[in-house]
Amino acid sequence: MTRRGGALLVDAPTGSGKTVAALAPLIEHAEAADHRILYLVRTHAQEVQVLAEVRAISHRLDHPILAMGLQGRQRRCFLLEGVPEMKGATAEEHGKLCADRKRATERSFAEGGAIEPSTELPEEGPVDLTDLDGCAYYARVLQTDIEELADKFGQKLPSPGEFESYSREENLCPYELAKKLSGRARLVTAPYPFFFHPHIRRSLLDWMGGGPDRVDLVVDEAHHLTDHLRDLSTVSLPQESVRRARAEVAERGDFALPDGPSASRFLEIVSQSIELLVERCGPDDDTILPPNALEDALLSEIGGTSHRLDTWLGALVSWGETLRDERRRQRRLPRSWVHAVGLSLLSWPQLSAPEYVKVAARQPRRALEAYALDARGPAEPIRSCHLSVHLSGTLAPLEEYRDSLGLGEETKLLTVPSFFPPENRLVFFDPNVSTRYEELRADPGAIGDIADRLAEVLLNLPVKTAVFFPSFDLMERVLAAGLAGALPPTAVIESRRLPMGDLWRSIEGFKKEPGGGVLLGVTGGRIAEGVDFPDDELEAVVVVGIPYPRPSAKREALRAYLDSTVGHGWEYAVEAPAQRAILQALGRMIRSENDRGIGVILDRRAASFAAALPGLAPVGDLGATARAFYGRRARWNRVAPAASGKA
Repeated sequence: MTRRGGALLVDAPTGSGKTVAALAPLIEHAEAADHRILYLVRTHAQEVQVLAEVRAISHRLDHPILAMGLQGRQRRCFLLEGVPEMKGATAEEHGKLCADRKRATERSFAEGGAIEPSTELPEEGPVDLTDLDGCAYYARVLQTDIEELADKFGQKLPSPGEFESYSREENLCPYELAKKLSGRARLVTAPYPFFFHPHIRRSLLDWMGGGPDRVDLVVDEAHHLTDHLRDLSTVSLPQESVRRARAEVAERGDFALPDGPSASRFLEIVSQSIELLVERCGPDDDTILPPNALEDALLSEIGGTSHRLDTWLGALVSWGETLRDERRRQRRLPRSWVHAVGLSLLSWPQLSAPEYVKVAARQPRRALEAYALDARGPAEPIRSCHLSVHLSGTLAPLEEYRDSLGLGEETKLLTVPSFFPPENRLVFFDPNVSTRYEELRADPGAIGDIADRLAEVLLNLPVKTAVFFPSFDLMERVLAAGLAGALPPTAVIESRRLPMGDLWRSIEGFKKEPGGGVLLGVTGGRIAEGVDFPDDELEAVVVVGIPYPRPSAKREALRAYLDSTVGHGWEYAVEAPAQRAILQALGRMIRSENDRGIGVILDRRAASFAAALPGLAPVGDLGATARAFYGRRARWNRVAPAASGKA
């Protein structure tokens, strides 16, 4: 495959060594062909793992190999990390400020000056953005012997934490340093947007010193990529952005559009049109709009033609660009809401069917969206690489991934069966429970029944147990129906509003708890996919319901689009995401050949996923099964009250 190029999709269980199994031959091939390996990751934790594997491989080679991890400026900018105004800055805004300070630094050097790190910067409280001129950290990079440093890091690959610590100690900008070292690295890790955003991709390839035909691409946790590419191409027009644009005009002074209304009046009409279209959703979260609904709403209120509308939007964009340039000259954050709204409205007519569907949405915010249905276009850069390897523990069904990205029939598909002892994992489903929406709506007592059954299941799983619901809404309803009173006082409950730091601290406490405990979250959430629980940190998982994607106008449009393009709408748009969510949740408890666990799916519809869940069986006497399975490992023995208080 490395000689011929092309794409390889690998579905292999967590803990099977797929990362090192992919890296070892790729490094050998890349060195022989003088290629570069670009390893795309979603999270910082994945970057840490990949670089650790490369370090282990490098120790077994007779020559050093340099690998470098790239991250966004927001994570790695020492100069602006103490500036409150930078909170929430986009990559583009941060990049403009960075470019200005780099140019100032380069001018200073050209004039024979020097810039030293300011004693006021490190941990001295908030820094005013306008007080900063040039960048001492970038200056230090310009003064650094990159070849010498590349040799040093090649001898002992630094972890991301070690790289950042070294940069702080030496007053070096880690972002710019990593860029310069990337041109000498055999392997570079980077977040998805570095490769799939067109402008950033061009810069990335320049840093790496070659075209895509000399890049061997690896996509980690690839089951997320299709949705990422659709989101990347989707254009959203939130009501909140229009409100901010109107406030911006009010603050700066209103102005007239060419032969048209004032800017404030026009933005008011845009806001009213969005509100009108959102109200058409009725009780639903979203609804599909006619292709020209927004343009028609604007023109019917203002009058004129589509050409005049484009002229007005162009004037808004120009005004916003002028404001951004002015703020940039003042060393402020180069942001304009008018500019952002104008650009979205200008692009709106071009985002048309069949690749896009126009939607009005109530949740998670009131907005209009041109939702991207086609991930094949944004995935095109994959095919420009010499080869690509796509890895995940839940990539199956592989055909869905291949077809959704348009990788072609020649793509190689590889499913690696688990080599963990099958007797170490038991998976059951309850044929007497259903969370089907129609059944819950028809039976007022259904939620209470689920709470009772879940409390009973938890009593029969006397070990650390995670419970995953298909949504926060169902979890909250089941808790309110009586489950809350059946949980141990140390139970950890994931919340949409809980800050990440607080959540991690709660999870660490759960892991260290000497006895059994309960952890509640949602499938597809931060716990169900983002946390490892090795050994006895988690020994049972309960999945409440089948985590089918939430019914919505967008999901229905995607199903219809996939039906028309690849002929598998329901399977690809609905079943495949549900299967992956179930496997991700159950996968939390089995991370090595020594881990053991019982999984229980509280929904009779789980039987339809039997092909993806070897050994799936009706639950039977869970208490007897758990006693035989866990034996002396059981640590949580208590009597809980009935969840709903029924006799």
